[in-house]
Amino acid sequence: MCQFVGDLQSSTGSLIGLIMQTSLFIMVVVLYSLCEASSTPGREICDVFPKNQLVKHGSDVVISFRAPVHSVCHNKTGFDPSRVSWKLNNRMIADGYYNMTDDSTFSVSIPNFSLATGTVEFLMDGHVLSGTLIRTYSIPQNISCIGNLHGSLNCTWDHDQYTTNTSYEVVLELYDVISRKCLDKKFCRSKGKSCKIEEINFKDTQMFITVIAETPAVKATSDEVTYDSLFATVKLNPPEKLTVEPELNGLMVKWYSQMTSEVSFEVRLLAAGSEPVVKNVNYSQETTIKLSEIKECTNYSISVRCKLGVWSEWSQNVTHLSYLNVSNVQINLWRSRSVADGKGKRRVHLMWKGIPPSCKAFDEYRLFYQRSHNIKTLYFSLYKNHTFIYLDENMHTITVAAFRNNTSLAEASINIPSTEDDLTLPPLNNVRMSAGGGQIYVTWDKPNLTVSGYIIVWNSTEQNHMWQHTEETHFSLKGQNFTLYTIYLTALYKNSPVGEMRLHAYAQEKAPAAVLNIRAEDIRDRKVEIHWRPISPTECCAFVVNYTVFYKAQHETGFRNVSVDKNQHSVMLDNLKPSTTYSVYVQANAAAASSKSNHYTFSTKTYGEDYLIGLIMCGIGLILLPVFVVFIIVLQKKYVSEKFPNPRLSSLSMWSTQKCKNPWNHLAMPWDCESEKILKCQVEAEDRDVGKLTARAADHSSTIQETAMITTPTAAEKENAVLVRPNVLELASHDKEEKRQPLQPVDHQTSQNRPGLHTQSPYRIQSPVTSPVDSPKRTFRGTAKPRSSETEMLLKPKSQNTALPTTYVTVDMFEKVKRSTK
Repeated sequence: MCQFVGDLQSSTGSLIGLIMQTSLFIMVVVLYSLCEASSTPGREICDVFPKNQLVKHGSDVVISFRAPVHSVCHNKTGFDPSRVSWKLNNRMIADGYYNMTDDSTFSVSIPNFSLATGTVEFLMDGHVLSGTLIRTYSIPQNISCIGNLHGSLNCTWDHDQYTTNTSYEVVLELYDVISRKCLDKKFCRSKGKSCKIEEINFKDTQMFITVIAETPAVKATSDEVTYDSLFATVKLNPPEKLTVEPELNGLMVKWYSQMTSEVSFEVRLLAAGSEPVVKNVNYSQETTIKLSEIKECTNYSISVRCKLGVWSEWSQNVTHLSYLNVSNVQINLWRSRSVADGKGKRRVHLMWKGIPPSCKAFDEYRLFYQRSHNIKTLYFSLYKNHTFIYLDENMHTITVAAFRNNTSLAEASINIPSTEDDLTLPPLNNVRMSAGGGQIYVTWDKPNLTVSGYIIVWNSTEQNHMWQHTEETHFSLKGQNFTLYTIYLTALYKNSPVGEMRLHAYAQEKAPAAVLNIRAEDIRDRKVEIHWRPISPTECCAFVVNYTVFYKAQHETGFRNVSVDKNQHSVMLDNLKPSTTYSVYVQANAAAASSKSNHYTFSTKTYGEDYLIGLIMCGIGLILLPVFVVFIIVLQKKYVSEKFPNPRLSSLSMWSTQKCKNPWNHLAMPWDCESEKILKCQVEAEDRDVGKLTARAADHSSTIQETAMITTPTAAEKENAVLVRPNVLELASHDKEEKRQPLQPVDHQTSQNRPGLHTQSPYRIQSPVTSPVDSPKRTFRGTAKPRSSETEMLLKPKSQNTALPTTYVTVDMFEKVKRSTK
């Protein structure tokens, strides 16, 4: 068994060794075959060609990859055009430049190869199989040679150098024009891009010039440049003594040239805002040309150049103003709508244009109009184009004329209708305005009313007024950036301005002006009101769209903000913290940019401070309220509720002479007489027995009757008296109405014979007794007492049939009696 195992192991080892030897032999054979195939002359290989090219800068390059059918790479890879790609400096070349000549050759075309160096690679399935390096060289270009009459030639050229170690050589060959033989050959070497060749004979010879650029890597020769003769390279100096003289219909230009023949000239005219105009001139030693196709009253810059072989430089410019034919000038006059001042005067804005001030073709403007039956004349300078005048309500004719040496050269007139005939119509509808590219555009809708055109007036300052008449419904003007323009748009109806509209515009905006005068008002513990001065629309240099208020506490990192409309100039900030310092600034926002104001700080009040002040004020009010109520009650008792006696019932109700005070003028009422005075006397409130006083009442009955029969007052007394006509006295007694008969009529004769009536007032001699008549107030307060017999007797009329005369009673009457007795 062991012997079998040993034999088996011996056999296995021999087999393994044999296999290894066989594999090694096969590998050697294969490698030998490959090496033999690569080293054997005439064996086809796979590679790109041509290798490492040096091409002219800007030329087209073609690179090919060849894989013969019997080559190793062709047999191993199995070529397929869809698997092929090319790269230039690691960038994929578009497959549109690929080409396949046959089954074994692929190529790529690179037009205008302009790189200094480039690596081209051929790829199969993204793997590089081969590649090549391409280098370029450049040749001198734009060769130009300028000669002079002294026999020297200076040549210049352009060259894209890839190295600083480049030298140049200029080769000049002179050939006889007839025999085409080389007469001479000159060389010039230089390290720069120019070279000068001296001592050249002026003969009828052709010149062939080439420039050779030489570097350590390449030697590049330029293309050949041919000149017919040396004269063809001569460049003369610009003409001298250039003069310009204006004429009525053009400009006369003169100059001097150093050459006598075979020289051509060009005259260049350049007006502001126009393209230059070049005029050719015939050969001449001293040349003169008249320029007729020019604009009137225009500044022209004129220069001249000459040519023998090469054009000279332009001479220095000479600027001159062309003449103006005044007879062809028409002055245009325009007026805005008149504005009345309420006193019969109208303010009219007049504007005119016609002769440019730069022409200096006239001395001044004169304006004529009628004023107070006289012709008023105003004088203006050349640069004035508008004015304001005041007219009355009548029709006027205004004339503006340009004068030179007190002679009118041109004039224009306009009629201004009277105030009654001057039309008033609404402005144009749907006016739209926009700006862009330095231009301001205005458009509007055509009105329903038939108009003869539109007038657009614009200005950037109060002194600079310009205007234009148009029949279109659109208008544009070129404005300066960041400049505010005021535009007036007016329609013309029967040659009168109607419906004027004013607009403001910027050709280009920037940040508006900064907000000023920021302040905090009504500061509370949690609220504050921020105010600022608004930015006027006329302030530079934009229209404000809105305002944004930024605020934050000192310990906060970011700002909070709130925005308001451009017409709002204050804002209430709430949700603040008490006893905190805040910083605030206002930002003005426009369409193009924004501007920020300076920072403003304020501090909120302590928490509850407003409530504490309110509580204190409420407490003070509660304390003062009772005092105020007591004061009102006292005033009411003293003045409003004070009792005044009724003079009509004075014979029945005794007045207390002890309590009478001085006469007092009561508060003025519309129905009171100023001269009437009331004695502040109170009726005795004591209750006395009517029975005990019967005798005293009877004793005084006659006196009371005499008092009732007062004489008729005089006319002066009538003016100060109050008319009293009490025919019936209504008293309430037991909820019933009782009618009292009026007192007995006055016996005028009896009264006249009683001097006692004038010496002492009957009211003064009465003793205080209880009135026998129930007071109206007491009647309404409660149940009235029945009348006594004495009272009925006193009230009983003496004669029922006696007519009652009108009686005038005032307190002043008794006051006079009192003063007379004293």
